[in-house]
Amino acid sequence: MSRILRLAFVADIHGNLPAFEATVTDIQAQTPDAVYLLGDLVNRCPWNNEVMALVSDLGWPSVQGNHDLVIGTLNTPDGPPAFVVRDRYPVIHWTWDQLHPESRAVLCSLPQDIYLDNLPGPALRLTHGIPGNCFVGITPDTPSERIERTLSSVRQPIYISAHTHRPLDRQVDGKRILNGGSVGMPYNGDPRAQYLILDLVTDGEAATWQPYFRQVTYNLSSMESAFHQSGMLEAGGPIGRLMLRTVLTGEPWISDFGYWIKSQPPALHANLESAVQRYLDLHGPQRWSFNE
Repeated sequence: MSRILRLAFVADIHGNLPAFEATVTDIQAQTPDAVYLLGDLVNRCPWNNEVMALVSDLGWPSVQGNHDLVIGTLNTPDGPPAFVVRDRYPVIHWTWDQLHPESRAVLCSLPQDIYLDNLPGPALRLTHGIPGNCFVGITPDTPSERIERTLSSVRQPIYISAHTHRPLDRQVDGKRILNGGSVGMPYNGDPRAQYLILDLVTDGEAATWQPYFRQVTYNLSSMESAFHQSGMLEAGGPIGRLMLRTVLTGEPWISDFGYWIKSQPPALHANLESAVQRYLDLHGPQRWSFNE
C-alpha cells in the first residue's frame, strides 16, 4: 500500500489563535499536499483579526461557516435579523466591532462548498454544515434516514463537514461522512485542537481515502487573561464566560446553552445573567439540554 496524496482539513477555529498556530505547526510537520478550511474562522475567542491575517498569509481556501456568515453580514441588509439585538448576542457584536472591514468582506465572499472532483481517487465535497445550510450539522446521533435525505443531492462519495465540533466517521447510503472536529473550541471533552488528515492510498489498482484524526496540545494557561485583556469577557458578560469555559474544558457549554435558551420564557431572554445561572444549575456533563 502506498500513499499518493495527502490532504488536511481544519475547521471551527473561532478566533482561537494559539490553537490555530499550534495546528499550523502540526500540519506543516505532516507535509500535506493541500490544506482546506471548513469554516467558522472567527467569533467566540479574542484573536479574530490575527486569525484572519494568518489565514490570508497561508492562502488555504475556505468554505463559509455560520459564524462567518453572521459576522460578515451583520449590520448589512443581508444580515440574519435574529442577531441584530446586541444585548442578546454581545460577543457577536463585539467581534464585528473589532474585526477589520476587509476581513468582514472576506467572510462574506467565502463559498458554501468546495468540490474536489478531479483527484486521482474518490471525489470529495467540502462544506461547513449540510448542503445549503451552514447552521445545521451531522452528528453521530443523526438518524441515518435523515442523513440520506439531506445528502441525496450529493454525488461525491466523500462528504467532509464541520459545525458540530466533534470528530465523525460515518458510512450512510454509500457515502462516507467525515468531520475532523474543532481546532478552537472542541465539544468532545478534549480541549486539544483537533483536525483531519486524509491520505489517498493505493492497494493494487484501487485508490481509497484513509482518515487520521489529529489532536494537538497547546498552551491554555493564558486563555483567561487574554479573554479579559481583549475586552471580550467584559463585553460578553455571562456569554463570554461560557465561551471561555468551553475552550478550557472541551465541553459544549456555549452551544448547549444556546439550545436550551430557545425554549425558555421571555423574562430569561431579557436577563442573560439570570439565564446562564439557571442553565448552570440544571445542565452540564452527563445532563446536557441537547439530550432532553
